[in-house]
Amino acid sequence: MAGYSIDAFEKEIAILYPRLNRALSAYLAGSGIDPEDILQETFLKACRSLDRFKGEAGLYTWLFSIGRNICIDEFRKTKTKKNVNLLPFEDFQLASDLYSSDSEREEVLLLRKAIAQLPEKFREVIILKAIDEMNYSEISEITGINEQTLKSRMFKARKLLAVSLKKMGVNNP
Repeated sequence: MAGYSIDAFEKEIAILYPRLNRALSAYLAGSGIDPEDILQETFLKACRSLDRFKGEAGLYTWLFSIGRNICIDEFRKTKTKKNVNLLPFEDFQLASDLYSSDSEREEVLLLRKAIAQLPEKFREVIILKAIDEMNYSEISEITGINEQTLKSRMFKARKLLAVSLKKMGVNNP
């Protein structure tokens, strides 16, 4: 596929926007950077680069890669500490905001807080694998990190989350 038509891209935006918004909001949690700004820049950059989209990766994977690179540039520009929770953890969505009980809502809020406090390299793999439901191959394509390292990071991230949640009073994370 040589490029992607603007019409096809515009149709995909409505489908991909909410998913990308959720993923980038989680990725940026703790940074103080507005996800909406990053999303807008991501779609503008993608629109300008459609002729270079080869279709080797999925459109969403390509868009997330663009967004991730913009985030990294912003982190560098602002010298933001990515592990400081400046963006309220309530601002990113794990799944539906419909909870079956108050205790389920509280557990989701605690999980959001724990994810936002993870070091960036662990937060990224948790977001892409567990929240955005990408496979390790897709994550490797985005990050340039081999699959075995990603699996190791996921294992470590889960351990860190369990410790953090236990400190917050969640018994069985």
